[in-house]
Amino acid sequence: MVERYIKDREVSPVKWVFFAIFAALFFLDLWLVVTGRSQGVDENVLAAFVGIREEALTMVFKAITFCGNPWTMIGLCVFVIIIPSRMKVGIPVTIMTGAAWFAQTFFKGLVGRPRPDISYWLVEESSYSFPSGHANTSLVFWGAILILAGRALILQDNRLAATLLRILLAVLALLVGVSRLYLGIHYFSDVVGGWLLAGAALIVLFAFYDNLWPQKWRLTYSAPAWDAMPRNAEKKRRWRQPSKKKAPAALILFPKNRSPWKGLRREE
Repeated sequence: MVERYIKDREVSPVKWVFFAIFAALFFLDLWLVVTGRSQGVDENVLAAFVGIREEALTMVFKAITFCGNPWTMIGLCVFVIIIPSRMKVGIPVTIMTGAAWFAQTFFKGLVGRPRPDISYWLVEESSYSFPSGHANTSLVFWGAILILAGRALILQDNRLAATLLRILLAVLALLVGVSRLYLGIHYFSDVVGGWLLAGAALIVLFAFYDNLWPQKWRLTYSAPAWDAMPRNAEKKRRWRQPSKKKAPAALILFPKNRSPWKGLRREE
């Protein structure tokens, strides 16, 4: 079972397949934005979100988008740095979030796409539009928390809590991107680009974490840690016990090395 999970000093080739897919889709999205081929879909999606606006829904999405604001991300990074498990969670998550911010800043300056018309805005923004910084950094931050906290809970044999936490954080990270569409300050291709950039970044950043981060501060499913989990230790103990199953009838009738044909010669 250990082989199904991340090991120390090992990166599954499947992850690099997903990285290639995320990267290819991101650059496809970038090409569509630069050539203007995404504009029609972007305007239709933006108009659809504007058409469902309500006062209560606006308050909800303003609260959700607050979870991805730059100052909110800075405050959360400071918080995870000062917690006791800073070396296992806080510092790696902060480094990953900072790397995501630098990547999105580079592509924003490279593309220089203006935001939708100001008449659509429900909040104020000043930077370029592609890719969505909120969608990117929030997915990297909450995604990193999701992965590391999920690993910690699984290693404590608390799979239900790990699953619920992962679902909650994944939904929150995705809703931050959706809130940018509802608030009228990003196009659909901007948000998709932010998600794709975050997905590719998480794969690369966790490849470094799982291989280069100091061993004693690394949360991975290594074989010793996996075997130490109560559930797996019990399974291993049962596997080592002699089987109580009855031997097959053939072995009872003809025990090993006592075949009824032993010693008989084939007639020529």
